[in-house]
Amino acid sequence: MDTEQTTNVFQSLKQGADAYIKRRNQRLLAHHRKELRNFTRAEASAYLGIDAKTLDKYVASAQIDPRRHEDSQWSIDIAEMYAVRDLLQDSLRKEPKFVRSEKQSTQVIVIQNQKGGVGKTVSSATIASGLATEFHQEYRIGLIDMDGQATLSMYYAPESDLEGNLSIGDLMMRNFDLDDGETFEQAVSSAFLETTIPNLRILPASQSDRAIEGWFHEQVFGSNLSCPYSLLNNIIDSIKDEFDIIIIDTPPSLGYATYNAYFAATSVIFPLSITENDIDATCSYFSYIPQVWALLANADHKGYDFMKILLTNHRDSSTTTELMNNLYNHFSPYLYSKEFKHSEAVRQAASLLSTVFDMSKSEYPKSKATFQTAQQNSYEVTSQIQRDILNVWQAQEQA
Repeated sequence: MDTEQTTNVFQSLKQGADAYIKRRNQRLLAHHRKELRNFTRAEASAYLGIDAKTLDKYVASAQIDPRRHEDSQWSIDIAEMYAVRDLLQDSLRKEPKFVRSEKQSTQVIVIQNQKGGVGKTVSSATIASGLATEFHQEYRIGLIDMDGQATLSMYYAPESDLEGNLSIGDLMMRNFDLDDGETFEQAVSSAFLETTIPNLRILPASQSDRAIEGWFHEQVFGSNLSCPYSLLNNIIDSIKDEFDIIIIDTPPSLGYATYNAYFAATSVIFPLSITENDIDATCSYFSYIPQVWALLANADHKGYDFMKILLTNHRDSSTTTELMNNLYNHFSPYLYSKEFKHSEAVRQAASLLSTVFDMSKSEYPKSKATFQTAQQNSYEVTSQIQRDILNVWQAQEQA
C-alpha cells in the first residue's frame, strides 16, 4: 500500500471504531441505566444505626413516603437516606458530619501501576464509593478519570461524551471556551458531574482524551509549557475546597497524564493483582520508579503523605499464599493487611456499571450471601485507606 492507501485504511478503522463505540454506549445506556441505591426498612435501620420506630419518625419528618412505589414495599433511595440522616439528632448519628479545618488539606490519592489488568479502575471506583457511602462523616469525594479508555467514567458518567460535557483532557488542553463572565474555576467545578451518590462527583474522561499524550509532546517540543507535570495540579487547586478526598484513576502507562497524576497527588496506592506475572511486572516498575520520582522532585513535588500497595484479586490457594508470603518478605511496611478478594459479586456489579456500594443487598440480583461478603471485604479495605487519611489530617491539625 502507498501512503494514500494506508491513510484510507486508518480512516476506515477510525470510522468503524467510532460507530462501534457510539452503538456500545447507547446500548449500555439503554440497558444499564444506573439508578440510585435503595434501602429496605431493615437496611435503612441498620445503615443509620437506629431502630425501626425511630427511623419511621424521621422519614415522616423528611416528608418521604416510603410506600409510594407501585408494589407498595417500604423503600427509600440514598438521596432520601441522606436527607433523613441530616435530620437526626447528633446523639443518634453514627458519626458527626466532617468539616475539614484550614490546616487539613484535600487528600489527593493516585491509584497507579504501569501494569494493566491489576484492578486500578475497580479499586478507584470501590474506594471512592465506599468512602462516600459507608462512612457517616459524609466526606466530599471527587473522582478523576485520567484514562482515555474512560472505563471509570462509564460507572458514574456514561452520558458525558454524548452530552458534550468537559473532560479532564479538555480542561488540561484548554479545549473549551469560557462563557461570558465564567471563570476557569467555575468551568472546572461544573466539569465535576453529579453521580448517583450525593457526595460523590466525577471529572470524566473522553475517548478523545487519547490525544493528550500527542498534545503534551507538541507543547513540550514547542516550549509552550514551563512545567508539563503541573496542569492537573492546577486544575485540582482551583476546586480543592469543594472536596475532602480526590481519587485519581490512571492509565496503564507512564506518559504525561500519569506524571500529572503523580505530581498532583498527596499519596499513592499501587494496586497489585496476586499473580506471578503481575508481581514480576510491578517489581520491574518499582525498580524504575526512583527515576520517576527524581523528575517529580526536580519539578518541586514536596513528597507523599503515604505510599501503599493494595493487593487485589486474591484467591485462596497454596500458590497465592506462597506469593503473598514472598511479598510480605520484601514489601511488608507498604502492604495493606486487607486485600480485595476475588468475587463474583464484584464482577457482577461491574457488569452493571456499579460497585458493591452502589447497591444494597436486597437489590443484588444473585446470591445475597456472596454480595454481603464482597461488601464487607470492600468495607474493610476502604477502612484502611480512611485510617491513613485520618492520620494525615490528625498530623496536620497538630502541626
